[in-house]
Amino acid sequence: MAVISETSDNSNGNDRDPNKKPQQLRKKPKKVQKKVSVSLPDDLTEECLAYVGRCHYPNLSLISKTFHRLISLPKDRPISLPKDRPVSLPTLYKTRSIVGRTEPVMYACIGSLLFGSPSWYILHRVPYKNMPNTVSLRLRKIESLPPMPWGSAVVTIGYEMYVMGGCVSKKPTKTVMLIDCRFHTYSFLPSMRVARCHAATGVIDGKIYVLGGCEMRKMNWVESFDLKEKIWNRYEWSPQPKNVSSGFATYAVMEKRIYVLGETRCYTYEPRGEEGAWKSLLPTQFHMNSLWKKCSCVIDGMLFTINPMWMHELALWSEHPVLVYDPRSNNWRPLFGLQGFPANMLLWESTMVKDFYEAEWLRNCYLTP
Repeated sequence: MAVISETSDNSNGNDRDPNKKPQQLRKKPKKVQKKVSVSLPDDLTEECLAYVGRCHYPNLSLISKTFHRLISLPKDRPISLPKDRPVSLPTLYKTRSIVGRTEPVMYACIGSLLFGSPSWYILHRVPYKNMPNTVSLRLRKIESLPPMPWGSAVVTIGYEMYVMGGCVSKKPTKTVMLIDCRFHTYSFLPSMRVARCHAATGVIDGKIYVLGGCEMRKMNWVESFDLKEKIWNRYEWSPQPKNVSSGFATYAVMEKRIYVLGETRCYTYEPRGEEGAWKSLLPTQFHMNSLWKKCSCVIDGMLFTINPMWMHELALWSEHPVLVYDPRSNNWRPLFGLQGFPANMLLWESTMVKDFYEAEWLRNCYLTP
């Protein structure tokens, strides 16, 4: 809603009243202010809101009902409007992506064995009142989302986060939860065929693949979820994995392969048509088992991990806290430019993350005890 103020002058300089005294004629004419209310189309209002930082949305939603509706309305939620006011409602977050105004936001799943299951937190940005273009960063618990099972496998696709399996009361579960990160709502999808905990997962060619997290004798050790059909399918693989731990430490997707870090060695899984190729990497092959650690993430198709030899005397690259693995060349190298990195940080208990979500880009951050 836009308010346009107009002023008009009822006095005309050419039409002077001869009966008025000169003092009266010199008085300033009174101005009459008129307020005209003009309704802007929702799509135009939405495009204007798309250029505003998301940290300002809570305050903007309090200004008018239109702002509140456009900011808080999910894409697929029906609304009731007067019949004489048809309106198209493109999603605000989709508009932000189209105009290139996405912003990174970090999500963390934090929990303690002493205080129950992990819960989701968001790195909340609060703008300072007297300091333009500055924000305060603080973790805020997302009360609308339920506690997460320990050992869940998580992947993100656009603004959606898929949470699969995990342990509830020390028992693996088949449950699959879908979280909408725009509005912090959730729903349940068809369950997996097999209950899993500490499984590996990844998204390749429109399918979610889940590996392990269960006993090896299970016929559905590998499953795939079709994002279009919303169904789980058993997936064959060869050769049959041997002596593989039931749970994995971490996983990553690079070059259409799922890299898995187990207890004693690393593995790769590559989907091929109706089957998949499972490969066990030798301890000396690409040095994956010795250099890749749980504190890691993938950025631009390369694996970034904490250097296990950092600050160790006489060790290779001991002065570099972060190492980078390029799957295209199968080479490791140190990450330069980290001079002055705090030497007293306990990196083994930390979590490495990359840029985070707005509408189209999201990753998960696990801060486990």
